[in-house]
Amino acid sequence: MKSINRRSFLKTSLAASALGVAPFNILKAGPSPNSKLNIACVGVGGMGSSDASYFARDDNVIALCDVDEARHNKCIAGKKNLHGIKLWKDYRVMFDKIGKEIDAIYTGTPDHVHFAVSMFAIRRGKHVYTQKPLCHTVNEVRVLTEESKKHKVVTQMGHQGHSGSSSATIRDWVRAGSVGEIREVWAYSRKNYWTKVHPVQPSECPTTLQWDLFLNRAEAIPFGSSYMNREWIRFSHFSGVVGDMGAHILDAAYYSLDLKTPTSVRAEVPAPPAPGLLPKAGVITWEFPVRGERPPVTMKYNLGPEIPYPRPKDLEEGRKGSFLDSGSVLIGTEGSIIVGSHSQGGRIIPEARMKETPKPPEVSFRCKAGNHLQNWVMACKGEDEAMSEFDYAGPLSEIIVLGDLAMMHPGRKLLWDAENMKITNDDEANNSLFMKRLAPRDDMNWY
Repeated sequence: MKSINRRSFLKTSLAASALGVAPFNILKAGPSPNSKLNIACVGVGGMGSSDASYFARDDNVIALCDVDEARHNKCIAGKKNLHGIKLWKDYRVMFDKIGKEIDAIYTGTPDHVHFAVSMFAIRRGKHVYTQKPLCHTVNEVRVLTEESKKHKVVTQMGHQGHSGSSSATIRDWVRAGSVGEIREVWAYSRKNYWTKVHPVQPSECPTTLQWDLFLNRAEAIPFGSSYMNREWIRFSHFSGVVGDMGAHILDAAYYSLDLKTPTSVRAEVPAPPAPGLLPKAGVITWEFPVRGERPPVTMKYNLGPEIPYPRPKDLEEGRKGSFLDSGSVLIGTEGSIIVGSHSQGGRIIPEARMKETPKPPEVSFRCKAGNHLQNWVMACKGEDEAMSEFDYAGPLSEIIVLGDLAMMHPGRKLLWDAENMKITNDDEANNSLFMKRLAPRDDMNWY
């Protein structure tokens, strides 16, 4: 079973602050009169440009927004359907000028900006697609999830495997009891974004980059060339070690087992991270309570290189388990389910049980669309149901960010009070980054 990359898959205690600059228009979101969405894409370097190009095939991409003009130009160079579309640097100015024309917003910015752009758009009645991880801190996730409930807009987090048929089949197997009772999950990822090199600060900022807009509501720090070209993902000020792949890899268990919120999280890390950097590797353990008639579940995430990966008890000797590089195993009392990195290729093990297991009733929702991006577009037009609206993606993202928090405070079992959004036994962890931004620049009306 091989991992699937994003491109090939497409082919097959914050209070609500001021709304921002007064002239912005607040309109009910909806499709354009010609049945095509008018989409503005914010953050169009790297994968953001590929997604924008996908939208432009069948709908109207009417604006592109990115704080780094040079990287933007490089990323769209081979995407002719994006040439000639006006580039904005500041999404707030973009909304002030053309907000009435926008139906929907795509957010492909660095992780720390997801919250502000998404909140900004939702509060102005726009449909929103936000890349994973949904937010950088637990507090941001919770506030964004609650805000999305207040507005009649379609939201979606970008973990594309969730819209695949395998995701629904795995959930159906679990619902049918095909492998018995599941109390344990092992997840695996060799991928990491560790660096031992501290950022070079200060550096001379390129004239094509607006550093203050890049920082958004994050605390002001000097520009460093070490943050350029997606290298920001290696530093805790902008990202976390779990979110990039965790949104994909943990989804199969979260969805099929209805895990909801954990009661605790703990990380064992061979080498604690230096201040500002992310840990190289570790094992995160979340504990989930009884959910109705469902038993408690322990979920472990083996993350990064040099971490021993236990072989699943139901995987036959001699059989390769390539999913162990990126995927998960749902361990039942009568067999297990192995799952690829993006919920693809779900299969029951041992093979004998796979062959004897009848096809379960299709009780889980299957979207009409061919992929996750199309699912969101169709949902915006009332033609489908969005697979990962923030009501669903928010709690999953909360689990992810709690994992980030545990990795930054290793060797401690952090007790989680979800109702009050508080770690009850560790003040240091409870008052640190990944719970909430320590000194956000919210007086600058980012959302």
